[in-house]
Amino acid sequence: MTTGASIFTQEQRDLITAAFNRLIPAQDQFPGAGDLGGAQFVEQVATGNIVLRRSFGEGLAQLEIASSRRGSDGFTALSPQAQDETLREIEAEQPAFFREFVRQCYNFYYTNPLVFDLIGYSMPEPQDYQPLPFDESLLEPVRQRGQMWRAV
Repeated sequence: MTTGASIFTQEQRDLITAAFNRLIPAQDQFPGAGDLGGAQFVEQVATGNIVLRRSFGEGLAQLEIASSRRGSDGFTALSPQAQDETLREIEAEQPAFFREFVRQCYNFYYTNPLVFDLIGYSMPEPQDYQPLPFDESLLEPVRQRGQMWRAV
């Protein structure tokens, strides 16, 4: 899943891995989200989106600053409980970053083929997909409203 482009430092990748493992920790046969390669996924997504790239750069920096206030050598050096407290702090102080961070974690984890196998999910075969018939009566309010555009 590597793109060849590196936008994060190894320390940032380690931070993403540790944080993803706190968001979705390993349990029984299920691996933690970070252990599956979540940092590489985020890096690939952020490489193609300058807004996301900046948001993650700033958010990860704030996560490290919040970690240092706990007297540590960074997020990865904190105890699991202190990591959770730091993530809660970031959720309160940087809600937009935190929402996107969690969204990317879930997107990665719950679309991972290994997780699909572990939960017993399999993609339907294309020939098994049968679209539902379209109910044209749903268009009636639009028809009644009339034309809302003008020819140029």
